[in-house]
Amino acid sequence: MTDRSDPRGGVQTRAPDNLLVERARDFLAGGPADAATLVGRVCQLPGLKREMAERIALELLAPHREFALSADGRWSLQAVPAPREAGAPVRVAAPPPVPSFDEWRAARAAGATGAQETGAGANGDAPAAPARRVRERRPAAAELPRPALPGDHESLTELSYVVVDVETTGGSPFAGHRITEIAAVVVAGGEVREVYETLVNPDRVIPPQIVRLTGITSEMVRDKPRFREVAPDVVGALQGHVFVAHNVAFDWRFVSHEVERASGVALEGRRLCTVRLARKLLPHLRSRSLGYVADWYGADAFAKTYFEARHGRARPWRHSAAGDAVATAHCLLRLLQDARERGVHTWGELDRWLSGGTGAARRRRTALPSAVDRDTTA
Repeated sequence: MTDRSDPRGGVQTRAPDNLLVERARDFLAGGPADAATLVGRVCQLPGLKREMAERIALELLAPHREFALSADGRWSLQAVPAPREAGAPVRVAAPPPVPSFDEWRAARAAGATGAQETGAGANGDAPAAPARRVRERRPAAAELPRPALPGDHESLTELSYVVVDVETTGGSPFAGHRITEIAAVVVAGGEVREVYETLVNPDRVIPPQIVRLTGITSEMVRDKPRFREVAPDVVGALQGHVFVAHNVAFDWRFVSHEVERASGVALEGRRLCTVRLARKLLPHLRSRSLGYVADWYGADAFAKTYFEARHGRARPWRHSAAGDAVATAHCLLRLLQDARERGVHTWGELDRWLSGGTGAARRRRTALPSAVDRDTTA
């Protein structure tokens, strides 16, 4: 899986959404509006003075790149955010004036009258029967070419990646589960550059099935930092790189939730799933779980050596954040090499290639969160 939320670069931080921002986005989807109208509808504060409404609108919308402020003081949504300084509203050309209802009705009536006049025959005969309207077939979404975006032509070898793995107390941050360990491995220039790893105090008891799976006990994390203490280091390790994980949705969901919870900022950026890559490139394997993929590429031996040299053998390297992240990083290098051998050289080519499907049957899953008592990187 790839994600196109930030076509210009890697992981970045942004102001998180809230109910008022969502309301403003929905309201402005219908067209531009001045600050007084916008704030009156979104915040349910009609009759505000213009200066106060403009101040509220700036405070609410300026941190979000999709909102633009025109020279005549009207807010609108912009399709492609442009780079700007944090907190500064974007200035764009004033949009054309929207006609009033009366103007629209008059224009419609004038158009209907003109159609009646031109519909009569040249000799004053009765108007000819209108031609039957033929409905054109709309092309399916798969037939429509995806527009090129900034970053599409970036070479996969020139991009930098951060391979992330987390161990957690359960399967969903929205059910109250927390991170107990996180590792981030930077990959650039075709090699592993650096590894960040730490245990995290989740402020809750680690369930027995999780202890059996990861080897991380409540005693091991009791004196470790809480996530809010390591959040700046985590964000620093992620920024500017493509976020990669084996089952990227799981790790991204936990990391972005914990970062926003700890610091009040949201993460956004490109994401790449090595499970999707493996399904595309290694269809002959019995499974594309990390164990099978790492064994195929010989990455498990390297990860085991790395982990045991730093942590000993008190707990297994598999289902440790550092061991799994290092193994995934080496798998990523080999997967990208195999993709290049198949003619996939740029980010845009990779995005289109993975979006074309893998041919693997989709498994039906429940939408309800569940505890992690198995390998989530399958």
